[in-house]
Amino acid sequence: MSFLRALPTAVVLAGVAVTTAGPASADERLDGDFVFVNGPTTNRWSITTQCNPEGECGGTVSSSTGMIAHISRVAGGPWTVERHDVPNGWTCADGTTGPGDLSYAFDPATLAGTATYTSKPGACNDPNVLQHQNPISLLPA
Repeated sequence: MSFLRALPTAVVLAGVAVTTAGPASADERLDGDFVFVNGPTTNRWSITTQCNPEGECGGTVSSSTGMIAHISRVAGGPWTVERHDVPNGWTCADGTTGPGDLSYAFDPATLAGTATYTSKPGACNDPNVLQHQNPISLLPA
């Protein structure tokens, strides 16, 4: 009988522990298969992340195009993927490509975001560093 009397107290204490705990790392994660939408271009992203109790997260993105990249998020910030020195990361006015850096940032609630492309000096025979942004999004696959 003492076990039956102690059970409700244990359930209440467990409920208090759950409701008063810090940020739950599982709630911050971004895991699964997504469709990456970049204008008319789409491909599939598989994302796996882990988060610490402070809400900082990191993980891996692998795409149907062969990209493998790091994804991260600071507490309260967007999800970001940064790729440096991508050989075809910048599209020239004539349609050819040159080297560039790519950065993707996604709102954690809506998964809408911005792609930022930055050319390397000399890309497209231009000594200047150029930058372009466009809207992107992740959709559950």
